[in-house]
Amino acid sequence: MWVSKLVLDPRSRAARRDLANPYEMHRTLSRAVSEALKEGRERLLWRLEPTRAHERPVVLVQTLTEPDWGVLEPGYAEVWPPKAFAPALQAGQFLRFRLQANPAKRARDTGKRVALKTREEKLAWLKRRLEEGGFGLLGAEILQDTFFEVPKAGQRIQVQAVLFEGLLRVEDPEKALKTLRTGLGPGKALGLGLLSLGRP
Repeated sequence: MWVSKLVLDPRSRAARRDLANPYEMHRTLSRAVSEALKEGRERLLWRLEPTRAHERPVVLVQTLTEPDWGVLEPGYAEVWPPKAFAPALQAGQFLRFRLQANPAKRARDTGKRVALKTREEKLAWLKRRLEEGGFGLLGAEILQDTFFEVPKAGQRIQVQAVLFEGLLRVEDPEKALKTLRTGLGPGKALGLGLLSLGRP
C-alpha cells in the first residue's frame, strides 16, 4: 500500500471545486491510479483531514499501487512523496487509529440507510464494524460529527461524517489487513472509510 499527503491550494479553481464536491475529489484522485483501477487492482481511499480555519486543506490518500500525482493540474496541491506502507500486524498488537465514517443503519420500513443519532449508537456501530474487520475496540472518542451535502439523482442529499479516534487491538491479522486495504463502512467515494493506524 501507498500513503500520500496532498496540501491543497485554495487559490486553485480545481481544488475549490473538489472541496465542494467529494465525488469530484474522488474523480481527481482516481486519475493518479487510473490504469490500476481499470484493471481491478486498486482500492483508493481518502480523507479530508481536520484543519484550523487558517490552514490549507489536507487530503490523505491510500492506494494499493504507487500513484502518479503528476496528473494533477498545476497549482492544485503541494504533494508529499508517496510512502510505501506494509504493516506487519500481529495478534494482540495495540494501535491507535483514526477513522472518518458514516455510521448508519437500514430503516425497517423503507430499507433506506439512515444516520445513527446517539453517541452510544455510533460507538456500538464502530465496535461491531472493527470486530468484523479483525480488530477489538479498546476505547474511542468522537472528534467531529457533521453532515455534508452531495448531489445525487438531480438532488442534494445529506451524509453524516463522524471522525473517530482511539485505541484498538489486532485480533485477526489477516482480516485486519484486508480491512486496511478495503476500508470500513459505506461512502468510500465520499472520503469515508480510510482506517489509519499508528503506534499507541
